[in-house]
Amino acid sequence: MTAASFAQERAWLASRFAADTALYHVTDQWPLHGDVSEGQIRAALAAVVARHEALRTGFRVVDGELHAVVRDGVDPDLEVLDLSGRPEEEQRAAREALADRLKHTAFDLSRAPLWRAGLVRLGAGRWRLLFVAHHAVCDAPSLFNLHAELTEFCAAFEQDRPPSVPRLTLSYGDYARRQRERLDGAGTAALAGYWRAQLAGLPPAHGLPLDLPRPARRSFAGAELRTELPAGTAPALARAAGRYGVTPFELLLAGYAALVHRRSGRDDVVLGVPLSGRDRPELLPLVGTFVNMVVLRVDASGDPSYAALVDRVRAVWRAARDHQELPFQTVVEQLAPRRGPGLPPLYQLAFNVTAAEGFGPPSTAAEDDLLLEVSGGTVRLEYNTALFGPETAAGLLADYAAVVTAALADPATPLSRLPAGPGPEGGAEPVPPPGHVPPRTAAEELVARAWAEVLGVDRVGVEDDFFAVGGHSLQALRLLARLSADHRVETTVDAFFSNPTVARLAAELERHTATRRDDRTDPEGETWQ
Repeated sequence: MTAASFAQERAWLASRFAADTALYHVTDQWPLHGDVSEGQIRAALAAVVARHEALRTGFRVVDGELHAVVRDGVDPDLEVLDLSGRPEEEQRAAREALADRLKHTAFDLSRAPLWRAGLVRLGAGRWRLLFVAHHAVCDAPSLFNLHAELTEFCAAFEQDRPPSVPRLTLSYGDYARRQRERLDGAGTAALAGYWRAQLAGLPPAHGLPLDLPRPARRSFAGAELRTELPAGTAPALARAAGRYGVTPFELLLAGYAALVHRRSGRDDVVLGVPLSGRDRPELLPLVGTFVNMVVLRVDASGDPSYAALVDRVRAVWRAARDHQELPFQTVVEQLAPRRGPGLPPLYQLAFNVTAAEGFGPPSTAAEDDLLLEVSGGTVRLEYNTALFGPETAAGLLADYAAVVTAALADPATPLSRLPAGPGPEGGAEPVPPPGHVPPRTAAEELVARAWAEVLGVDRVGVEDDFFAVGGHSLQALRLLARLSADHRVETTVDAFFSNPTVARLAAELERHTATRRDDRTDPEGETWQ
């Protein structure tokens, strides 16, 4: 058992907030052709699992820290469905039903493996493997590696030859240990200094007008819309990238920043962008999770031209990449931002450009208020349906395509003249927290004391929201460890994230303790003091 990597920690923590189990599941489907048997496919899958310890990993919280527990071997969870001889439409419907069920079945994160697969036989020499894994053990590049290795092992077994797969010079556990060693002490201090300076005085919210008041608890209900960029956008991006010495990614990112600026009326635009984390050659062939989120703060003041905004975006983006190794949750810990109930920390708008061609099935969940993602010529806007309606989302998506088209046609255009309708200042923000209410019961007093110690504050009210007063997910684990070690009072991580006020957590602890007392034949010594 070793400390989890920072990426594992973030995915594990984030998934505790979401009611939709599929939000942190990564999925793919791979065709397998040739004269290969079910037994050979099983053997190929077992060989891949043996090579990559992330596929044999579960997690356990020990003394307020997340640890990875790697098993020597696991029994592959493979469901086989024979659809050979059935009409193509019937095959497709059955395959999609299986994929949907595999995707939406929750994982027990304490038990490996945190992946499952379905093997569908479509006919002689035609197979399709459906794969689902929790994001704490797998990311998008890992799916590419899995497909490549599985295909090669199947071919090797079929042809009775040794497989040709990349040599792994380190394990995922080696990576996690080295990462924590690099960020021990001085390494963290140097990176944290950059992020504290860069994000000082960060606005608490993006300022885009909301269609609905932000709920007191984060909602992950989502939907999405897609559109195609106009014909000719790809060559226009290539020409502009060469002319200004930037990448197409930076041009598209600047378009999103311009859109947010126009629609919110804010000059201080804050966006979250994922980085793959595979910045060294030895990490490229590994299966695991490496993604880290970086926060970009773009200055849109002074009505700059689109070309000038691209320069600002380039500077911010490249500096963020140079300081990307500090985990997002550590940045949150260093800044300890106070935020309204239901408001994600640091950023609420995300952007991504994916190398994969096209997107999978439509999303029904949203981690961010908005995620704008570009794949080839397709733009996808994932939006939180507790905040935005479909008409607003459609308007934002259309405006983005119009902004990019107009900006590429004339990069000297000031932002104020780009074709995006400005929205009203502000928008529906969280209601202010209630006034201070001191603890009223012994359980509330116990929770408030532990809460104050973990957060380093003098006064805690029973209606204060843990995250609104500057708490973060890692401190939540420490709080639960403190309650368990010092007071022999236990609750689950999920229960805490569902009850993030002193009053609600105390009520949950009282309920849990009463249940334990009722279950014992000889109760003794349980006290809140």
